Amino acid sequence: MTKTILVKTDDPQKNTLNLVVTGQVEYLAEISPQAVYLNGKAGDTLEAVVSITPSEKYAFTILGLEKKNNSRIEAKLIHPVKGSKSWQIKIKCRSEKVEDLYDDLIIKTDSEYRPTLEIRVSVMFLEKKKTD
Repeated sequence: MTKTILVKTDDPQKNTLNLVVTGQVEYLAEISPQAVYLNGKAGDTLEAVVSITPSEKYAFTILGLEKKNNSRIEAKLIHPVKGSKSWQIKIKCRSEKVEDLYDDLIIKTDSEYRPTLEIRVSVMFLEKKKTD
């Protein structure tokens, strides 16, 4: 990853300069998808699955799952099956009316580097189609 920072100084000869910072980014886990966006008609049940695979170098265990906003979005943590290192979160939501729901899932880990991970969930229920 490379980032450029504009630095302002009080030097009249060179009052600004670009500072370039470069470094390798190592991920703690592969999270797919990183955010969940669901939409459907009122009355539908909308579902998604998020997979979380800890990296070999920064292995961790998921200790629990909480919702930040206590919405009606359901989220269930599924432990890895034998032979797998991937955790899953099954997300499900249903509404009989037109509405938007949002929540942040807070995943608690035993990692010293990232004791919590967050996944944003957005659900939109649109108007049912009129039938003749």
